[in-house]
This record gives sequence, structure tokens and C-alpha cells, in this order.
Amino acid sequence: MRAYSRKRLREQRGLDGKSWKKRKNGKKKMLRGLSKKMRARSVGLSGEVFFANGKTAEIAYQHQHGMPEEWTGKKAEKVYGKPDYKDPATRYQARALKKEGYKVRLPNGRKKKPTMRWIMENLSLGQAGLILRILRDDPGESRWVIELPDRSFLGTTRQEIDKLASMIFDETSGRINSI
Repeated sequence: MRAYSRKRLREQRGLDGKSWKKRKNGKKKMLRGLSKKMRARSVGLSGEVFFANGKTAEIAYQHQHGMPEEWTGKKAEKVYGKPDYKDPATRYQARALKKEGYKVRLPNGRKKKPTMRWIMENLSLGQAGLILRILRDDPGESRWVIELPDRSFLGTTRQEIDKLASMIFDETSGRINSI
């Protein structure tokens, strides 16, 4: 059972065989470290796949069942660290400012849309963030909820159970014949 779950993690597919919903941002594979921390044991007449580490088990459960996760500013700061607001604006911020229609005033009084390069060179991370909030008329959230889609990988399908049963039958019948 552990091997099948690890294979699904590697292939990024659910129990139904369909690919998982992709990440919102980025192309990296999801849940990559989970397969290494997965353990298996026999309990009576059945088998059990589990995680020895409680935090890993919690993460696996959240993804298996698509649990929402509530975040606060304090939690985000703890996970990602406090940003240096004096650093230059990011490419993401520059793109967002252009999309929102940000303009700068020229010396002759006219307004002009700046380039992404100009924004990244002349605005700080903090300034760009403040301008974005003003343009979007967004007060900034003190808490928010991240919805995780179901990414089932634990469990077995009917075909896997049949394959395991036939493998066990062949193994036991081979042992009986050798006696």
C-alpha cells in the first residue's frame, strides 16, 4: 500500500488516476517530501500507512481531504519572515502596478505609465505595496483563508487490492508447495 501511495505522490495523481489540481503559482511538484516520511506496519490482519511525525501527518491529512487553512499576518511573518520594506520593488509588484494603471508625473506636469524596470529601480518594496493597496482600494486583510483542493494519494483502488491479494496468494501457495 505504501508503494502505491508513493507512486501516486511521484506521479502527482489521485486515487481516481486523474492529475491533481496544479499549484496557483510555480511549477514545482507538490508534497515531494511526504513519501520519504511515510511508514507502513501490519495491524492484525490488515496493513496501515502512517507518518511518524505529527506535523507531516497533519499536512498529509489537510491535502488528502482539502482542508482550508486560516492564516494571519503574524503566522505569515513567522513562516516567511518580515520583509525588508526598503528593498527594491519586485517584478510581481511592478507587473501588478502596471495592470492597475499606475502613472508617474513628469516634470512638465503630464502623466506617463512607467516601465517595469523603472518601477523596480525607483520604488521600494514598501512604497510599491502601499501604492498597490491605494490603487486597489484594499484595506489589507488581517486574516485570510487558503482553500486547499483535494489531493488524494493515501488509500488503495480496487485493482491495487486485487493485485496485492493475488501476490499474497501466490506467495503463500508457493510456501505451502515447498513444504
